[in-house]
Amino acid sequence: MRRIGFVESNRSGSGFDALRAARKLGLHVTFFSCGLDRYHATPGGTEVLRTCVDEVVFCPTHELAPLLAAAKEVDAAQPLDALLSVAEYEVVPAAEAARQLGLPGPDPRAVRIARNKADQRRRWAEHGVPIPAFRAVTTVEQAARAAAEIGLPCVVKPADETSGAHVVRCTTVAEVSDGFSAVRSEPTNRRGQPRHPEVLVEECLVGFEVSVEVLAEAGSVRVLGVTDKLVGGGNRFIELGHSFPTALPDPLRVELEQTAVAATMAVGFDLGIAHVELKYTARGPVLVEINPRPAGDQITELMDRSLAMSTMELVIRQYLGESLGVIEAAAVGGAAIRYLTAPPGVVDSVTGLDIAAAVPGVCEAVVSVEPGTRVNRLRVNEDRIGHVLATADDPYLAGRIAEAAAQQIAVCTHRG
Repeated sequence: MRRIGFVESNRSGSGFDALRAARKLGLHVTFFSCGLDRYHATPGGTEVLRTCVDEVVFCPTHELAPLLAAAKEVDAAQPLDALLSVAEYEVVPAAEAARQLGLPGPDPRAVRIARNKADQRRRWAEHGVPIPAFRAVTTVEQAARAAAEIGLPCVVKPADETSGAHVVRCTTVAEVSDGFSAVRSEPTNRRGQPRHPEVLVEECLVGFEVSVEVLAEAGSVRVLGVTDKLVGGGNRFIELGHSFPTALPDPLRVELEQTAVAATMAVGFDLGIAHVELKYTARGPVLVEINPRPAGDQITELMDRSLAMSTMELVIRQYLGESLGVIEAAAVGGAAIRYLTAPPGVVDSVTGLDIAAAVPGVCEAVVSVEPGTRVNRLRVNEDRIGHVLATADDPYLAGRIAEAAAQQIAVCTHRG
């Protein structure tokens, strides 16, 4: 039996998909984690750990030295065939550990660049890939000056977070200063890693957002598809829905795909799947960021349902050293997800879930709160409270079905 190690997991889709794919491939799965509480608190997490993980190894996964020591100990007892992470904060130590163990994996230097939003922008600027005007600043005075130079509104964001944490659209210099101070007030990111000293102040792009899901291998980058995205949340950038594949006209889709491929090659990402976010503006495609790991928010599930294939199985096969060759990634249908939100407060009632689940085409209707649960103000993606996922013959219809079903679900809250 071949053996694979996973360093933590994405909890919003692709991570659990990867564990299921490994089990389907008959692999022995070792799960390296600093703790399992957050997985047990995620719907479906306990079941995935029970059915898809053979052993758990506890260690500080956000640091290379203890992760590498733990991986070497496991490898010495029973050699690992692959080691990877599909979790944002752990992709760098996982890539470095895999390299030191002599296992297949992406270039750790490329993963490190792609993981840092300031470094990726500098690399793209060197290669002529379109990016927003930006400044990487380290003081509040520099942040205020950057806002004046770039113009308002602008966006303030940390270089090393995910899920929209601390990403704010600012309309005044005071808001820019506050946004910078909020990032710098926390010495570590959300996984306890030392905070990167730079904070980004950048142009607020006006345009619609998509993501391009790409697969890199042996110096080439192929596109698996383009995902249409719905983004809201006022001056926050909360992802409220996705549809796959895109319904955009072919000329625009091709422009977006070409830009995403150029961005991936510029940072040097050379093995595995990457999630590239762009906006289509008046000047064409402009990069938002690249993530050197699979998309979250169940986008990989949308892809699987649309393409009738397992994207995470492809990635695992790559990490096992297999060359994938030609991949027929042609959509046989459309899939869409719409996320649920509620006013902040304490939940009084949840109704309509059964009606939503019964809508033809709906595959999942899930609410993650119950009476007595506190709903946070919508500041990061994790503040959403559920979703509806639907499939249809095309992505537009799947999106309309998901929206219609989501409208049947009412989560009532009161201030408390």
